[in-house]
Amino acid sequence: MNKYTIYHNTDGVIATGKPYPTDEGAEIPNLAPELNFLLEVTEARPTYDSATHKLVEDAINYDTVNKTATRSWSVVALTQAEIDERTPAHVEISGIKYDTSETSQNAFTRMMTLVSNAGMALTDEVAVKDCLGVSHTLTVEQFNADMVQFGLYCYQAFHS
Repeated sequence: MNKYTIYHNTDGVIATGKPYPTDEGAEIPNLAPELNFLLEVTEARPTYDSATHKLVEDAINYDTVNKTATRSWSVVALTQAEIDERTPAHVEISGIKYDTSETSQNAFTRMMTLVSNAGMALTDEVAVKDCLGVSHTLTVEQFNADMVQFGLYCYQAFHS
């Protein structure tokens, strides 16, 4: 069922989310000329990269000619401060932002043990996720080298 906004030409919005008072689209008897029933329309939300952008709701467009109240969104670039705020603590090694939380440190330790005990060849590939959830594929040799640097970084951070 469609919802409607009751809009007054000079006073603006009177009510939102209302059903049409008669059969939808039928003329409303004795409706004051300054009142409008506007069909509430919601535009699809655009896709965006949440690591660098945010979705902002636009002001609702009240169109008394086309009888619509349209809700829409805009994609806005995040400031560097907002990006930094959303990015977990990490260390960047070989272009990968490794999460330095205790949970991630434990997960990488378990993964390194598994790779080592499985006897994987240095040229085999493993996948890791960075602190933003992006997957990266590395050779076992590169993974081992990264984990040594990661371990040293975490150790120094722990003792500083």
